[in-house]
Amino acid sequence: MACAASPDRYQEGPVHTCKTCFLGALNLLELARRKKARILQSSTSEVYGDPEISLQDESYRGCVNTCGPRACYDEGKRVAETLFWEYGAHNGVETRIARIFNTYGPNMDPADGRVVSNFIVQALKGEDLTVYGTGLQTRSFCYVSDLVDGLIRLMASDEKMPVNLGNPGEFTMLELAEKVVKMVRSRAGVTFRPLPQDDPRQRKPNITRAKTILGWSPKVNLDEGLAATIEWYRERLAADQEAEAPAGQ
Repeated sequence: MACAASPDRYQEGPVHTCKTCFLGALNLLELARRKKARILQSSTSEVYGDPEISLQDESYRGCVNTCGPRACYDEGKRVAETLFWEYGAHNGVETRIARIFNTYGPNMDPADGRVVSNFIVQALKGEDLTVYGTGLQTRSFCYVSDLVDGLIRLMASDEKMPVNLGNPGEFTMLELAEKVVKMVRSRAGVTFRPLPQDDPRQRKPNITRAKTILGWSPKVNLDEGLAATIEWYRERLAADQEAEAPAGQ
């Protein structure tokens, strides 16, 4: 989980991102082999690229641009999965692979750069929400406590193949923006900007394998998760503002 997952972050140093995914996985796999430890690869829905099918199940091989701005992360995670598979199949390492879909919740960096944090911070500040493209592209948002539960179950299982962990509830960016503005009680509008290259048009996990093998499915719906996340950001921004205020005010 050491690799930056926000496009804004991983595109700042794409070679570093590739090396983190590949060399980080290799070094930890070697350590796990020596110590005979079970090890988790926190992979990503980005291995599916800009998918041409919905739902995305684990057998789908993806539609990834190997020479685009997102490739450093997408391909880095794909090669890390291959390393985990090979070490599990041929080097006797107990490997587990989780394909994590968009996760959110309290304690996300306000400057993280991903859509949930962006929308909430902008709405709380009374700024227009930035929507890329038409806003009709979709994502499936999984609350952090649900993800943690899935990871614990996966590590306790005997499953060697990749497992999707995500909430199959699917929302457009405009639907998410509307929810956030309403829940924050903001008067913020929406500003449209061009869609970045290779930005996925949709994300929706098939979690049949997780349900069947792990007995796992998400419990927190988007409204509940957003409410908790908004409250955390409200307190965080207030604390930041207080800390920045001149002494004596």
